Amino acid sequence: MTLAEITAIDVGYQTAVGRVRDHNEDSLKVVRDHSLFAVADGMGGHLAGERASALAVEVLQEQVTAIETAVDGETMHTALTEANAAIFRESVEKPERRGMGTTMTALYLGPTAYWIGHVGDSRAWRIRNNVGEQITEDHSVVWEQMRAGLITAEQAERHPMRNVLTRSVGNLPEVEVDVLTGGIQRGDIWVLGTDGMTQVFDQNRIAEVVAASSNAQQAAEQMVDIAVAEDGSDNVSVVVVHCG
Repeated sequence: MTLAEITAIDVGYQTAVGRVRDHNEDSLKVVRDHSLFAVADGMGGHLAGERASALAVEVLQEQVTAIETAVDGETMHTALTEANAAIFRESVEKPERRGMGTTMTALYLGPTAYWIGHVGDSRAWRIRNNVGEQITEDHSVVWEQMRAGLITAEQAERHPMRNVLTRSVGNLPEVEVDVLTGGIQRGDIWVLGTDGMTQVFDQNRIAEVVAASSNAQQAAEQMVDIAVAEDGSDNVSVVVVHCG
């Protein structure tokens, strides 16, 4: 797949406050001309979560679009660590934002490969040949237990501590970033979502909605509408990217 084909992708995105929260602490980023996409789910009182997620995606865009050579894993790692530093610095300088942080899952599509930078429990899925696959792993207490073999994946999805994070962007001076990469194919569909979506959707249901949608925007809107209707306890944000 060439770079020209990658930049001709179909993109859709949608966000909603849900049925319980009074404001939206999620942020989205879609930078079509750089094939950069991200979701972030902020946390913290006094609108600090909203600020943390917005600052995270702003710094991500600044870091990636400033690169004059090919974007790679180092770029994504630097972008998320710089976002972490910016959020932590602001939380120290402004006491009302002390302790704010955010998840972040960022996707860059290059000429032949994808790069993902990931911290927290927002997720990235890939649908290839109508089969959905979760690419990222949550940084949460229950996923640590699942990886250790203490609970099953099904138990993890229903666990009362499923939203307790072990990593986030901005809470501490430094952060460990997962950087993932792999090849891309014509027809690949990528879905990024915050945990307001993951309460309702797994990779199989995502693949079903995408297959039944006429374009990426319709798929994104459908997933958000379903997540709000069936749960709605949290903000929900979705980005859908169709390579092909």
